[in-house]
Amino acid sequence: MTSALEEKLRTAFSPEQAHLLAEVIREAYDDLVKAKDFNELKAIVADLAQAQKRTEERVDQLTVTVAELAQAQKRTEERVEELAAAQKRTEERMDQLAAAQERTERAVKQLARQVGGLSEALGGSLEDLALEVVPEILEYRWGMEIEFCDRDTLPLHNGEYEFDLVIRGQVAGRPILVLGEVKSNITESEVERFLNLVAQVEAPEEVRPLFFGYRVERAAKALIRDRNAVMVTTRGKYFP
Repeated sequence: MTSALEEKLRTAFSPEQAHLLAEVIREAYDDLVKAKDFNELKAIVADLAQAQKRTEERVDQLTVTVAELAQAQKRTEERVEELAAAQKRTEERMDQLAAAQERTERAVKQLARQVGGLSEALGGSLEDLALEVVPEILEYRWGMEIEFCDRDTLPLHNGEYEFDLVIRGQVAGRPILVLGEVKSNITESEVERFLNLVAQVEAPEEVRPLFFGYRVERAAKALIRDRNAVMVTTRGKYFP
């Protein structure tokens, strides 16, 4: 570049002047190029500074977000711990309820055994009382001559049945078979059931049904009378 410029300058100036002017122009050109490169560099640096600023702002935002996430995580962990404690309390309560239920079931079974034993004892005592009272009542009311009085199992049309009270004897020379049902409370359904059983007994004697107990329902009493049966109470009261 300098040689060409000097050749042109020599057409108007001396060689020394042309060389000097060419050096001045070259230096000015170099300064201009350097200035241009510096401005570009400044612009690049400015862009980098802006990018750095945006990056730092983004990092700040991410830092805030991370902090918020950390707080949310902490709250979640605390909530999970609360739920775990609640679950533990629920399980402990369920264990307590299960234990209470088990105790209740044992108590109910024990009570059932006691009631069952009481029922059996009561039933046995009623049957024993019937074996003592009923024959005397029949002797007095019917003039029955007692030949047998006890519990007994008799054949039916379809099987057999153990009767609470079986009395064999004679009334005015006629053989009589008395079949008794012993219950603390005589109900209409019990009367109907027992009369159907008596109707299935296969016996050569005349069969008469009898009921013995503490109480008798009004409807049961009417059914006993309608079916020609008799009732004897624990107090010795007799009615047909």
